[in-house]
Amino acid sequence: MHSSLIEISPKNWEILLEIYSSKRTEPNGYNLINNFIKWIEKNPELDIKCYSLDEDWKSDGTFIMIVNHGGIHKNVYFNTIADNLDRLVELLFSYTTDVKQYVLCGYGERLKPAVDAYIKQYDKEAMQTTGTAWYRAPKETVATFSIKPPAGITLRKLETADAETVNEIWPHRAEGSVEFVKQLIENEISVGACDDNGKLIAWCLRLPLGSLGLLQVVASHKRLGLGSLMVSYLSTKIAELGQEVLAPVVTENMPSRRMFEKLGFKKIDNVYWTFPVVASK
Repeated sequence: MHSSLIEISPKNWEILLEIYSSKRTEPNGYNLINNFIKWIEKNPELDIKCYSLDEDWKSDGTFIMIVNHGGIHKNVYFNTIADNLDRLVELLFSYTTDVKQYVLCGYGERLKPAVDAYIKQYDKEAMQTTGTAWYRAPKETVATFSIKPPAGITLRKLETADAETVNEIWPHRAEGSVEFVKQLIENEISVGACDDNGKLIAWCLRLPLGSLGLLQVVASHKRLGLGSLMVSYLSTKIAELGQEVLAPVVTENMPSRRMFEKLGFKKIDNVYWTFPVVASK
């Protein structure tokens, strides 16, 4: 027997937030819902839809959020507090039947069997998955971070005019991804480092998941500690909000992982992104 599909309107996202109040270190838990509540309050025109199966979501928290960030793919965020993933699998099947349209974002190891079932149902040749180590820094550790820039470097919040620069060297950029970068800059906290000419040379943004993301240092200024500075500064700002400091780092990116671990971050999960394979030209 199939459940009926319903939309959870933004006015009910606070109920969902309460259900996930104990899931503050999960990638698609409390932080994600809290951030999108704030995004919609700031700009009700944003294309963020939340769905579930019947009213049982009020007890098991099963949801899927489909977000159009302006790129060629829609981002899909999902979770459940239920141990049984059947309802989540049914929800994925209901809303994301065209795998070429969607990126399944930031799901933890616990939810991987649901995505495996989804991929098996559709075209596994058309999809690929990137794994990340999911790191957390407790507030006691963040309190020890140094956020003083070296001589000749100034720090500032990113502006939407910086989006092209950020997107240009982002390894995961895609057609239209600059719009996603703009939305992050407009709706989340961020930091950029500028040289004495005012040129942007390093930055770190915050993803909808609530984690650090898009950390980059331009090639001419690598090995100067600017990556650690960006992480330390933004982590401090997130901790000041009373929120968890989290970060996904591509599993194979050992230099970056070592940097996070040196700062005191500890790995607490594996987190994945599944996206359509782009045909090579």
